[in-house]
Amino acid sequence: MSQAQRAALRAAALEIAGRGWKVFPCRPGTKAACWHGKDDCPASGVCAAGHVTPESLATSDLDKVGAKWSEPVPYNIALFPGPSCLFLLDCDQPKPGHKGEHDPDGWTQLQALAAERGGPLPDTYTVTTPTGGRHLLYTAPPGCHLRSTVKHLASNIDTRGWGGYALAPGSLRPDGAYELLDDTEPVELPGWLVQATVERASTAVSGRDQTAVAAPSSYVAAAVQAECDRVRSAPPGTRNKALSTAAYALGQLAGARLLDETYARAELRAAVAAWNTPESAVKDDGVIGTALRAGAENPRRIKPRHGTRRAA
Repeated sequence: MSQAQRAALRAAALEIAGRGWKVFPCRPGTKAACWHGKDDCPASGVCAAGHVTPESLATSDLDKVGAKWSEPVPYNIALFPGPSCLFLLDCDQPKPGHKGEHDPDGWTQLQALAAERGGPLPDTYTVTTPTGGRHLLYTAPPGCHLRSTVKHLASNIDTRGWGGYALAPGSLRPDGAYELLDDTEPVELPGWLVQATVERASTAVSGRDQTAVAAPSSYVAAAVQAECDRVRSAPPGTRNKALSTAAYALGQLAGARLLDETYARAELRAAVAAWNTPESAVKDDGVIGTALRAGAENPRRIKPRHGTRRAA
């Protein structure tokens, strides 16, 4: 590899670290981190007290990054979304002999999921891969600890959160480069994608929840945001009451036909996901359903605006 290519990799690593994102070197031309596995850990150095992982060693310290990528080794750049407060969607091309080989590519599947669930799919920081896939990078909602998944959202979509990493733009493989497609600053992961990522079979939603829903008005959207923010920030010991109160209030809006119940349920589930308490997922989902129904039975009465007149 030429000196110019090594310099480009160094510049790319520094640019990523300069954003505050955590990076770690990978072996030249590969996705393999330059580190040992747990089974062959030397139990010395930084591992003297126990095996440590590249995720815990990844850094955004510019001095450390600059020094590492100044070595005469053309390291690729591993970006660790979890400790960077990010979440990455890996939309891949179908691979012969693998699950999803006859399915649409991951980007097409993601667009279809957004349409089915009625959720937004805003522009965000996007990288193309050598095989024709794309990586979409989002900021993780505050307090939301999202793990990496494999083919959970769809057969050709993986995710990278805690416990995973992806090559950053500028990295090189024999079949091509990882290139920046959209330099839009990462936007927050939409609520419907948070919900879809944390869903488990034990809390599968009904067929109705899989249909597209209409976006609420700005007034109602603000109410949904406020209620969900209260749920997200509720401290332990108050969460059940906060969730029940929020779901009841949104149920009242749904009962008044101002809010689609499916949309409300999805946003509440996304707010609950920020608690990172999968052990109570079934109970929490039950609270949401019960309170939404109760609120819908007592719909919100909307007063007419001042100055309006009845039709003659």
